[in-house]
Amino acid sequence: MTPAVRGLFGVAGGAAVLALLRLGSLAPYTAERDVGAIVRLAWRARGERVRDCRRRTPDELAKLPVHMRQAEVCEGRILPYRLVVELDGAAAVSRLIHGAGAREDRPLYVFQELVMPPGTHRIVLRFTREGTPPADSTTTSGALATPARLTLDTTVTIGSRRVVLVTYDEAREQLVVRDGSVR
Repeated sequence: MTPAVRGLFGVAGGAAVLALLRLGSLAPYTAERDVGAIVRLAWRARGERVRDCRRRTPDELAKLPVHMRQAEVCEGRILPYRLVVELDGAAAVSRLIHGAGAREDRPLYVFQELVMPPGTHRIVLRFTREGTPPADSTTTSGALATPARLTLDTTVTIGSRRVVLVTYDEAREQLVVRDGSVR
């Protein structure tokens, strides 16, 4: 095949693709009018760190290599929080949020999306620390720890295909709503 014939096939192929694109752009399309709105819950919380320590028995110490013989063994974790959300008086979410990481010793992360019809909705949210630390453990809350109980009771107006974000403001130590109109 000569270079001129290959060039002719290339031009014809390009013109065919452009013609198909033009035909595709003329096809009718109707977007859905009222699709859902989203309330997105997204934040990071620094929970109360609990450290459980115990002393190893002489038998346990004897079974360990010399370089691993520590008389006291400690495990740390973050106390979990319970997330409860009610939308327009109906229960929408009730789940326990654990610390991240295999040992649950990292901050807690909340990410939940609630799809609802557009309009005005009442959101009641509670984020409460579960349980109390054992009596023989040591706790380190620190100045940056999230309060034991956070609540939000608000009404939002949200349009179709819009997102309202509920997040935690560390400076004010409270849950806040961003985007959308709030009453």
